[in-house]
Amino acid sequence: EGVVFRLDSGGFSERISWGKFSDPTLELLARDPKLRPFAEPFIPVPPDARPAPKPVVIRDYPKVELPEGGTSIFSSLTSPIGLFIVGLLYLANLLAAYEVAVYRNRPAGMVCGLSAVLPLVGPIAFLLSPGLEEAGGPAVEEEALEAEAGPGVPEAGSGAGATSRQVAPAPASGLRVAASTRPAKAATYEKKVYNRGEYTFNRRFIETQFSGFFRVVPTDAEKDLVLVIKTPKQEYVARRISRISATEMYIQLLQAGGKEVRVGLGEIAQIIVRHKDDKS
Repeated sequence: EGVVFRLDSGGFSERISWGKFSDPTLELLARDPKLRPFAEPFIPVPPDARPAPKPVVIRDYPKVELPEGGTSIFSSLTSPIGLFIVGLLYLANLLAAYEVAVYRNRPAGMVCGLSAVLPLVGPIAFLLSPGLEEAGGPAVEEEALEAEAGPGVPEAGSGAGATSRQVAPAPASGLRVAASTRPAKAATYEKKVYNRGEYTFNRRFIETQFSGFFRVVPTDAEKDLVLVIKTPKQEYVARRISRISATEMYIQLLQAGGKEVRVGLGEIAQIIVRHKDDKS
C-alpha cells in the first residue's frame, strides 16, 4: 500500500503510496531485495524490452478449378454429373421410342433405331404419324358378319338388295358340270352397288361387308374383284384396304404401282364391288 520512513529527528513519516514515487526513486528502492517485489510493478518497462509480436501469416485457401473457356450450359455437360444426366435422358428417349412403337403398332427396331440417331425427334415423329393396324378383317363367319353389320344390311325390295349373289343349282349329271359352272362363275362377279343413304359407311360396315379386301393374299373368289370408291371429288379403283380407323381408311390403288391413298369415311358417296375387267 505504501512506504513509511523513519525520520532523523525521530518518529515516522506518513505512509506514501508507491504510485507517488518517481521512476528513478522506484529503481533505487528496487535495489533492496525486500522492496523489489513491491516496486517493480510500478517501474515502466522500456519499449525495447517488450517481446516482438508474432508475424501474421496469410495463407491462401484452396479454390475449385473452373473449366477452361466460356462458362455456358453446354460446358456443364462435360462434367461427370452432366454426362450421367445426358445418359439417363438418352435411355429415356429409347424407352419412349419403344412405347410409341407399341402404341402405334410400328416395328420396334425401326422406331428405336431412328430415335437413337435422332433423339427426341424420332419418338415425336412416329407419335404424330398414323398407326398401322393389322391387315385382314376380322376372321369370323359370313353369317355373323352380316348380322353385326346392322345399318349396312339393305332393306327388302331395295335396288341394292337385288344385287346379292345367287347360287346355281346342282347339276343333274356329270355331263352338265362344265356348263353349270360358267353361270356360277359369272354370278360370283356380279356387280354390287352400295349407296350412301341406303347404307351407313362406318368402320364396322367396311370391315364386315369387305372383309376379303383386308387380306394381303386374296382368295381365289376375290382375287379378280376390285373396289370402286366414289367421292364428290374423286373416283378410286382399289384392290385392297390396307388399314382403317374410325374416321378414315387407306386403300391400295389397282394402277399406279399400288399407291396407298387416304379416303375419309365421311366423303364416300358410293362403293361398287365388280370384276377388274368390268368397265361398266
